[in-house]
Amino acid sequence: MLARLKLVASALTVVGSLALLSAAGVSAHAGAQFAGSVHARAQLPTAVAGAGKIRAHLSKKSFSADEVRTVKLVYSFAPTSKHFAYQLLQQSGTAWTKLRTVARTGRFNGPYSKTLKSIFGSRPVTAARYRLELGADTNRVRLAFKVVASDPRPTKPAKTVKLIFIHHSTGQNWLADDNGGLGIALKNNNYFVSDTNYGWGPDGIGDHTDTGDWWTWFRGSKSSTYMHALYNEFGQNASYTRRSSDPDSSSENEIIMFKSCFPNSAIDGKPTDSANGGSNPLRGSSDPKTVANVKGIYNDILTYFAAHQDKLFVLIVPPPLAKEATTPAQAANARAVANWLVSKWLANYPNKNVAVFDFYSILTSNGGSADKNDLGKASDNHHRWWNGRVQHSTTVSSNYLAYPTGDSHPSQAGNRKATAEFVPLLNYYYHRWADSK
Repeated sequence: MLARLKLVASALTVVGSLALLSAAGVSAHAGAQFAGSVHARAQLPTAVAGAGKIRAHLSKKSFSADEVRTVKLVYSFAPTSKHFAYQLLQQSGTAWTKLRTVARTGRFNGPYSKTLKSIFGSRPVTAARYRLELGADTNRVRLAFKVVASDPRPTKPAKTVKLIFIHHSTGQNWLADDNGGLGIALKNNNYFVSDTNYGWGPDGIGDHTDTGDWWTWFRGSKSSTYMHALYNEFGQNASYTRRSSDPDSSSENEIIMFKSCFPNSAIDGKPTDSANGGSNPLRGSSDPKTVANVKGIYNDILTYFAAHQDKLFVLIVPPPLAKEATTPAQAANARAVANWLVSKWLANYPNKNVAVFDFYSILTSNGGSADKNDLGKASDNHHRWWNGRVQHSTTVSSNYLAYPTGDSHPSQAGNRKATAEFVPLLNYYYHRWADSK
């Protein structure tokens, strides 16, 4: 992926962004020092007789690779120079490797400019430190800059990515073509989707998707058995449209999506309770679901994720319960856990292979009824890509399902909102992870 470019001042740069080494005034020792810092194959051609000097700077200190055509190298000659040469070098370890050298003769006088793209030519712009050296008759200019990784964007992957989704009935509805349409949306964004459901896998592990069960999947004594089966499951256990063929039957699933159903939003305790870091009775069980125990389970499974950075793990926050199916205290606790997962759970996790989608919050606001969503509305409750960044918005004060269907399964309108907001975020999370590998 193209990288973001950022200029950093070279230790050899003087007078701000301008560095001048005058051949007429540089000692033999200084000249040797100049040449010694560059790989032996990467020396500028020796200037011949003439009096011209060059001065130069770059127009911008920080820019992305997309801007490489607009960033300018501005340089000038005074007096007229008979020769002009430049070379681009890339740092690799402690050595510098020449990427490109250009040398010309003629009459060079006054100001000139080039885009940085013209300096790179056909060479790819990758993350590294670079040095640009320019020469005239009697001096050389040295400018240093750095290429850094660009911010990921919510565009679909260039290659087909294999994804598996652990779910039950709510996830099945979300995937369905005639309900949430998630399967089709993932297909159209270059994901090959497989899934697990009730009855799937060794020991029927697919039956067990409550919050406490994630301990069994990711940290329990048979975790390696379950995860091997999951990584190599390429079938469908629900009805939805997906890509017609497996892009590579020899490769494992790269993205692991996992979701507990709405009963897991009936959480006791207090909203501000800290994670249970000791012996947790929720491990491998459905109860007791307290704020402390639930947070503790999510912290526990980060150990597995940190050890498997070749996978991207995407937690889908359990959806909210309908108002009549919970209590105000439990609903407030579920909201607190959802907010904690989005804003604090990964705050100290150093890797990019874990992501969260707040399925809970986006289902707590609608467009006026359970059959009309608020997709695209500037306010209300969302987790989406918005105005060039990830946005987590909770401006509607509700902790209950805004899309009930007679029970706590979200309506089509709610699931369609979830699909539209989730898929661009998944693309963003994928690129962020892929860029970090």
